[in-house]
Formats: sequence, structure tokens, C-alpha cells
Amino acid sequence: MEGTRVEILHSIKIWIMDPDAPQILWLTGHAGLGKSAIASTVCSRASEDPDIVLGGSFFCSRSAGSIAQRDVRCIVPTLAQLLALKSPEFGKALAGELARDPDVLNKQIAKQVELLLQKPLLALKDSSVQVLFVIDALDECGGPLNTNGTLDNLDGHRIVTAMLESLAAFSRSPVPLPVKFLVTSRPGTDDRGQPVSETAFCKVIQLHAVEPRQVTKDIRLSVSTQLSSTPTLRSWFTVEDADALARLCDGQFLVATTALQYTFGAGMYRAPQRYKTMLETFPDSTGTGTVEPLDHMYALVMDDAATSCEPEVDELPVMLNALVALLTARMTLSISALADLLEMTREDLRASLSRLYAVVHIPESDDDPSLRAFHSSFGDYLLERADDRYRINLSLGDATLASGCLQVMAKQLHFNVSQSRSSYELNMPGRPDSITLALEYACLHWVYHIAQLSAPPSVPDEKSSSRFRQRFLSFIPRTPRLPKSRLDEMVGEIFRPRLLFWLEVMSILGQIRRAAAILVFAAGTVCHLFFL
Repeated sequence: MEGTRVEILHSIKIWIMDPDAPQILWLTGHAGLGKSAIASTVCSRASEDPDIVLGGSFFCSRSAGSIAQRDVRCIVPTLAQLLALKSPEFGKALAGELARDPDVLNKQIAKQVELLLQKPLLALKDSSVQVLFVIDALDECGGPLNTNGTLDNLDGHRIVTAMLESLAAFSRSPVPLPVKFLVTSRPGTDDRGQPVSETAFCKVIQLHAVEPRQVTKDIRLSVSTQLSSTPTLRSWFTVEDADALARLCDGQFLVATTALQYTFGAGMYRAPQRYKTMLETFPDSTGTGTVEPLDHMYALVMDDAATSCEPEVDELPVMLNALVALLTARMTLSISALADLLEMTREDLRASLSRLYAVVHIPESDDDPSLRAFHSSFGDYLLERADDRYRINLSLGDATLASGCLQVMAKQLHFNVSQSRSSYELNMPGRPDSITLALEYACLHWVYHIAQLSAPPSVPDEKSSSRFRQRFLSFIPRTPRLPKSRLDEMVGEIFRPRLLFWLEVMSILGQIRRAAAILVFAAGTVCHLFFL
């Protein structure tokens, strides 16, 4: 919102334009403090500034978009491609590096930074315009999940550190380059003694250490603007109402956003009473800038959702099952697709999730693939800190979606599923209506959910595997063989007879390479029934 975060945005602009400033700015802060909003605003302003070239941005996310948004291997190639589309000089130099080493996409982050950014950027060494790259929520690009379904904090910190160290090495180039990197993440462990702690290479801004009064002032401005946006609202809410919420947010913008969604999501004319009730239930601000106010807001949303369930029907388990499936899904889905995977009607699924309007984005159209949680911290709360009534485990989501994927393939895979005129012709352009989003999800992700139900990942000896196997297994989790179970039987009963139909869908989706990876993985782990 215009007029908020003025000092931080101004300091970032000064850093971008200062040729002598460190090439990395690391913006850290706890969940809900507004890191992504700041990164988005910086991108928006840079794209309109003639003195800055927005080379590219990558917004990592566990709650939105495809699985690629949490894959650290996708970041540097994406940034390089985006700049190549804007700069012919960079694009030509990048093409040369790719010609010399076409396998660079599979290399370590440090090597990607060197070959896809540092060397091609030498073509812009004499440019007078600063090139800015933005990487948001880098800590959400993690490796395997913990047993409770959350990202491993230590693993996330290693990823953040590895990226920052690679960019710091970039900064040591003997040829000065007009390039800056804005990186945001949650706070990590102590980095003293690491190159990223050296002020010559990295400037650090800690959002949780910003003057609390300034943050509260910004939140108050945001809240009061929304509470006074119409004459009706101005007659219902006072300046004191905005002050009260801003004070209780304890510096977390996400608390204010969730509170306003909770207030108005159930209907305009219920808003004043809901706002008053919400303020009355809030604990006093702790002044610590930690997650307590946000947790309270999430608990209030869950209590309200549970209360709104029909008393004669136990709807809470149904709602939690839909919620854990939504949080476990590896790409954003539509109401229609998730309903198919859960074997529910669209109407029942929409009714169940609509109680969570303050924390879940529910698109108006059943076929709009943007169903998702507003913020990844909601999933963290349910997995780690929620009341026992609402606590969830992602293994339930994996079990539900594994079964759902197999059932969808049983119903929707059939002869000539691609509606081709002849098997002797190439695939027709476009995608037939017979390949629904639910079927796409099932074909692409069934093996991942089955794999997650096994023991923790076991990484084989890198030297003992072939280059072919190494490259293809990079798509999928590496886990030991699952014990024989009902899912094994379902794979044998459902998947094996439809293998060729599945390959047909994967071909239409342009995922034949991935299909090979899935079969290599499945043959050695979960699906020995293929070959019986």
C-alpha cells in the first residue's frame, strides 16, 4: 500500500543505485512480516524505473504454483532465461555457455551461478544501468520434509546459505559488474564466520529488528484505509478500531490481512460484530515479533470453521481431510480436480472449504486452478502448533492423494484417451477435454505420494549409479521399497493394465522424459507388481 514501508523501500532503492554497495541484500524476517510484499513492490518499481533493469525474479512458494516453485535448481536457470529475453548481448553470451556445457542445468548451484549468470554478464560489464535480480522466500526451497510434514529448518538454512555463498563468490569477480541480488528468507542460524556475514559482500536487513513503532504505524495506515474505504464502513468503524488491531498485530502484516479477511468474508453486515468479537479474544501483544498473534488468528479461524459445521453431522474430519489434501498437493488445483481426487462432489468440497475463507483462496469457478492456502504459515501452524482437534499430519494427505490418484486413473484412463485420429500421426496441438486437471495431476504425481508413505529417504551411493539413472532420478524422491499393502495391490490392479494409456497422457503433456524417470523409480521401489 502506498505510504507504507517507506524507509525500507527507500534504503533498498539507494542500495540498488549505489555502485559501491554490496551486490547482495539479504532481507530476513519471521513469517507474516511482509517480506514477499516488499520483494513484489521492489520488482514492480524496478520494472518502471529507466535506471534499473529487472533482470528476473523468482518467488519460491510451498503454498502456490507448481512444484518448481520449491525447487532450488530452477532459480538460476529461470533468472538467466528472463534476462536473456531482455538483453540480446546477455542472451548471445548465455547461448555460448550452454553450447559449451549443455548439462549445466543439472549442476550444483555455485556452478549454475558461474556459468549461467557470472560469465554471460561479462557482456554487460560496461552498462550504466543496474541489473536487479530478486529471489523471494528462498528458505521455502527445501529438500525432504520432516516426519511431521514441515520443511527441515536446517536443510532450508543450508539452501539459503549455499545460494548466498554462490552469489558472494560472484561478487569477488575481478571485473565489476552492474548487478544486484535481493534475497529474502526467514531468519536462519548464526552465520558469523561465513562469507555472507562480510559487509563487503552482503548487506543484511532484519525486518524483525525494524523499529516497532514504524511497523505499527504502517499496519495502522493499511487497516484504517480499508476500514474507511466506503461511507458505510466509515459509519461502522472508528480510528480507535484500526489502532486496536494494529497494536495487537505485534508487527505482523499477515495478522492484519487475515483479521480483515475473517471480518468481511462472512458478509458485509456481520463485519462490525465479528471485528469486535475478534478484538475481544486477542491476547495482549507480546512485543516479541514471533508467531503468537498469528497463531491466535489461525486458531480463531479454525474454531469458527468448526463451530459452523452442522451439529448433527460430524463435518470436521471431512474439512480437515480436504485441508490436508490441499496442503499436500504438489501443484495448485481447482475445486473440480480436488473433488475428483477426494471422491467428493464439487458442492460438498466447496461448502467444506468455504468455512476457511480467511486462510484459503477459493476461486469462484470450479475449474479455476488457483485453489490454495493464502500463506504457507497456515500449514506450519496446523502441522506444528495447532490444537489437537485440528493438528494434521501430511502422511494422511499423501495416503488420501495416493489413493485418489489411482482411482482417478481407474476412471479416466481409457483407450485413445488423447482422442487422436491415428496412432501413426503425431500428437495433435492442444489438449483434449478428456485429459482433465485431476487426470493430469494423477498421472504426474501418483508415485510421489506413494513414495512419501515409506520410510525416510535413503540416498544411494552416487558413484554406484549410472549417469542415466542419476539424471532421471533427480525428478523424484529416493525412498526404500514400500512394504506390501493395499496401495501395492491397487497399483497392480489399476495402473499396470492402463500403463499404455498413462504413457499416452504423459506424451500429450510433454512429459515422456518424466514418465521414464517415474517408471525407473517405480520398478525399483514401490511397484514390483509391474513385472509379476
